[in-house]
Amino acid sequence: MRKILAFSALIAAAPGCGDNRPGFDGEIHHDGGNPDAAKFPAAPSLGAQIDRMGRPLITTALIGTFAAAGAGKTALKDAYNHAGDAAAWIGTTVRTGVTIEAELKTNLAVWDAFDTGLSSVSGAGCGNALHYDADPGPDSYKFAADVLADDELFVDTSKPACTVYFALELEKLSGGTLPHATCGGRMPTRNVVDATLSMLAAGTAGLDGPANDFAPKIHGTLTTHADVKDITFPFLGPPH
Repeated sequence: MRKILAFSALIAAAPGCGDNRPGFDGEIHHDGGNPDAAKFPAAPSLGAQIDRMGRPLITTALIGTFAAAGAGKTALKDAYNHAGDAAAWIGTTVRTGVTIEAELKTNLAVWDAFDTGLSSVSGAGCGNALHYDADPGPDSYKFAADVLADDELFVDTSKPACTVYFALELEKLSGGTLPHATCGGRMPTRNVVDATLSMLAAGTAGLDGPANDFAPKIHGTLTTHADVKDITFPFLGPPH
């Protein structure tokens, strides 16, 4: 019995591994986390910008729209997508002697004619495009080109309602006559392609009024899938 007690006392008196380090408080700390837990990978290093995540359809509809298919058209769109300095977007050259602003103005003029003959659009035909100004002649599309050249998706997070795509841009184009009531951005149930084409062809005349959330007047027959949600994640249903 004495031998067992003596051995127990020896164990109790023996220093534990590391407990003679300065500041050791006798407790085991797991500062490194659970060694069996999955580790988050390091953030990747960012390379050169290769694309923009801005407004849908702007590159497709307004950059090299009617250029011949091939390397030249691809290079033009690449030059637009690679432009990384937002402050210089308007003046960035996309092809020899042509800036983003100039490219947008040219193609806005073409889209302006696409509503010709539509009875549902007031002033259908040329001259009803976004903020069209007949006085400056070649610069009739400058205001809209400059707005669209700032190709970002603007969202005001202080506004809980997001029912109108392009809302903040429409407010700017209206010169302050439209109230600032929604957040802008785009919600999954909104047909932003139809809205964009309606605005390019007929400006605000291509959209219904505020009571109908500025729904596009020029549109196709596609409808939103029933399993698409605006405010509940996941927003999109399974693939169809």
